[in-house]
Amino acid sequence: MSAKLIFSDIDGTLINDELKVTPKTRDAIRHQIIAGNIFIPASARLPKGIMTAVGQILTVFPMIAYNGALALDETGRALITRFFNAKEAAEICHYVEKQNNGSAWNIYSGYVWYCAKEKSPLVEHEEKIVDVKATPVTVDQIEQLQGVHKALIMGKPEELDRMQKELIKKFPDLSFVRSSRTLLEVVLNGVSKASAVAILAKEYKVPLKDCIALGDNYNDEEMLEEVGHPILMGNAPVELKEKIGLDHVTLDNNHDGIAEALAEFE
Repeated sequence: MSAKLIFSDIDGTLINDELKVTPKTRDAIRHQIIAGNIFIPASARLPKGIMTAVGQILTVFPMIAYNGALALDETGRALITRFFNAKEAAEICHYVEKQNNGSAWNIYSGYVWYCAKEKSPLVEHEEKIVDVKATPVTVDQIEQLQGVHKALIMGKPEELDRMQKELIKKFPDLSFVRSSRTLLEVVLNGVSKASAVAILAKEYKVPLKDCIALGDNYNDEEMLEEVGHPILMGNAPVELKEKIGLDHVTLDNNHDGIAEALAEFE
């Protein structure tokens, strides 16, 4: 049996810890495409950051960016675009700056990634990971944007735990989800990889029961629950493995977990 749509997270899933798609994983995905299936990355990354990773396998592909706030078909046509208010984004930036705890704010609108004028080492580290440069701006400039697809707060895990609780109370219309211990993602309520997967499955006329989803963290949980064939990477948190089910766990991202999982669908 071969699923027709294959949704995959990128960081910790598609790429290994050296930020590479292994040859075995690349070949397994290409084999699925030759068989007539469609590979769709689903990531918290911005579109350019998705392209740098998936470009190791394909040059043209549909994608889900910003945890589902933006989705594009293979021609670049927007299938989903869900903004939140730039004034709220600016308030989040001010909040992060007032904490004075080493955390850094990031704002994403369309194809552009914005950061504080004084670029944090945390932002510089993320630039190396996604191979995209952030644009330094003032918070006042953030407030002038037409809308915001995603905000991202980088910081120490214990500080993010505290800020996440406070921000949930301050902004009830927004969703705050961890994509890693050091990253807190912010999107409009109702935006998720799962909602985007459902929309794209409808667009491509493929039942969700025939879709595969691969992920490794809590921002993948709803997406995994949405499809007929969820696959969790071996490097996922133990709690998430227990929730999704140990029979849906493959090898980790450094040991061709995707290739191992897709072989089961031959």
